[in-house]
Amino acid sequence: MTSARTFSAALLGAAVVALCAAPASAQIVNVQNLAGKAVDEGLSGSVSLRFDLRMGNTQILMSSAGLTTFYKMGDDIILFTARGAYGLKGTPNGWNDEPYIERIFEHVRYRRELNDTVSVEAFGQHEYDRWRRLRIRTLAGAGPRFDVPVSETAHAAFGIAYMFQGEELLKPKPGDIEGFYAEHRLSSYITGSMKLTDNAAISGTIYAQPRLDDWSDIRSLIDGVLTVALTRKLGLSVKCVLALDSRPPEYVRGYDLNTRIGFSYAI
Repeated sequence: MTSARTFSAALLGAAVVALCAAPASAQIVNVQNLAGKAVDEGLSGSVSLRFDLRMGNTQILMSSAGLTTFYKMGDDIILFTARGAYGLKGTPNGWNDEPYIERIFEHVRYRRELNDTVSVEAFGQHEYDRWRRLRIRTLAGAGPRFDVPVSETAHAAFGIAYMFQGEELLKPKPGDIEGFYAEHRLSSYITGSMKLTDNAAISGTIYAQPRLDDWSDIRSLIDGVLTVALTRKLGLSVKCVLALDSRPPEYVRGYDLNTRIGFSYAI
């Protein structure tokens, strides 16, 4: 029982790290840690709030909020998640004119389980991110999901969907596409988790989203998490996210690498 509690604490730490990780500029946000989660019948969810204010020699204002809800009724599951962040920096003389963080993200997903292996999904999403130069990104799609129980300690799933996507860049620069433009993409993913030992587990997700009329225009994401129970109460989590975009906007790099190390302590 103690080992199970410790392992659960490590998993919780990894979940917190995953939810706090900043989305990469290649514009894929991994929601499979939520979409594939087993949920109870009825309504459930969580809310998070954070506010950080420092004044004097160091001036920083940072606020963020998040909401995740699930509603399950029989074989039907609805997921809604939203989060936003706003931050300012400054000097003793005053605040900077522009925020260093300003983003909003919402995702809604409906899934119907046809049997133990096959489900159908439909989803919609909206994003705004000043520092990724993303004025608006909206998308909607639908497709099947296949869950594969590999063993008692491992599970895998993969999905494929048609996705309609519209984007508009903030403050277009020379070489950018101006105004709102639409794309048709294939959204595919494979996700899995495996318990390595009684105290360690690994999970990961790989996305690939090529444009249907130009397969050389592709966005991809590799997201992996390792959780380890170091002691009866102390857990370690290591998260790494690599995002790639073969055709990023002007003055935006085509890759982002985000690594986070976190600790959790069970009380």
